Amino acid sequence: MTQPKLMLYHANWSLCSQMVRVALYEKGLEFDHVPIKLCDHYEEAENISKDFLKNINPTGVVPVLKINDEIVRDSAYIIERLDELQGTNNINLWPKEESERERLRNWVYDTTITEGVPMGKTLGMTIPLFSLGLIENLIKSLSFKAIWNIILRHPRRERKIGFVTMYFTSLKDRIGPLAYKGFVEGILELEKNLSSDEYLFGDFSHADINLMCCFYRLQDLRLDPILEMPELPRINSYWQKLKNRESYTKGILEFKDHEEKLDEIFFNGINPHTKNLKEKIKQNI
Repeated sequence: MTQPKLMLYHANWSLCSQMVRVALYEKGLEFDHVPIKLCDHYEEAENISKDFLKNINPTGVVPVLKINDEIVRDSAYIIERLDELQGTNNINLWPKEESERERLRNWVYDTTITEGVPMGKTLGMTIPLFSLGLIENLIKSLSFKAIWNIILRHPRRERKIGFVTMYFTSLKDRIGPLAYKGFVEGILELEKNLSSDEYLFGDFSHADINLMCCFYRLQDLRLDPILEMPELPRINSYWQKLKNRESYTKGILEFKDHEEKLDEIFFNGINPHTKNLKEKIKQNI
């Protein structure tokens, strides 16, 4: 059976783009890709260009996957759709049984950026909050012309407000109250649900892809000492397994971005949130 033509529109550091790239490599699917320079990272602002908004995604968000002429948006839907395709690897990212699919769907919902879910409510909506230090740094480096372009062209009101606020004032110092509670609850829930099995559902699945990318984001933000806490032995072991997969190297490490900025922000290799989060985890075990 001939594989359909796949074209991925993505951004290197985008958490959801990482998830889709990992899924593509897990399935062994061939794909072409178009890197998109996001408006909160680069002057080019390709995700809010007329062509992108008209022909790729009217919400100005990546990733987007074209399967022949079909356009699929939102990483969770994209990965579920990809699992229907046959690649060179014999792997299913979704179980066949409906009860297991429903259980997996709940974990996918909790470990990715989900539209309509408040920031800080789930693990997937909490970890991106710790990225605000980098995002704010990048936004403040943009020209006023680029910010004005965001004001005029970005279709997502909440993102527009957030970007403009970060440019003129700051949001990064508000992370603690928003992120700590949801992060600690999510991490402890994951530790409880992991077992001696290889992965969260036994076999490698969509949920493991999401967590691989979330954990890598913690590593990028110098928060990964949390994953090595002796109080979280299952998470520690699980993280080592995820890093050993070929898709981790191909889908994430080969698409690194903003390394210099991250080194500049965390010049001493320490994220100040690490200590607070460790203490809260210990208090809640």
